[in-house]
Amino acid sequence: MSNLPDILTREQNDMITYIINGESITDIAKILNVNRKTIYNWLNKDYVKVELDKRRQELTRQGNAIILKDLATYIRNIQALANDPSDKRTALAANQYLINRIYGNPKDQIDVGQDNDDNKSEDVNILSIKLSKYRKK
Repeated sequence: MSNLPDILTREQNDMITYIINGESITDIAKILNVNRKTIYNWLNKDYVKVELDKRRQELTRQGNAIILKDLATYIRNIQALANDPSDKRTALAANQYLINRIYGNPKDQIDVGQDNDDNKSEDVNILSIKLSKYRKK
């Protein structure tokens, strides 16, 4: 075992940045002028894993903060889609999404991909009944 401290090298730091940016292992190896096996060896080091995880968590936190700033707008947009009678599939999907956000995903979902018109109207009726029950709660 080495007595060297677990500090990221410049190449490991760059590798993490490239991974975060979606580059492939092959491309990263070429950019850094190292073997692919070297990249995999670096990725197996605990201190590299910790740094990669820390950066991913920070990106997630930043993304969530951006979404939260406009959350009310997104909800209004989904509600508008849910109430739009011009596209029943979109309205159905938006209503399902809103219901699932409150009550969780049901075990039995309606298949909106069916092409049979009888099944479509039947599915819409079933969803309408379920939706009215949820609204009463």
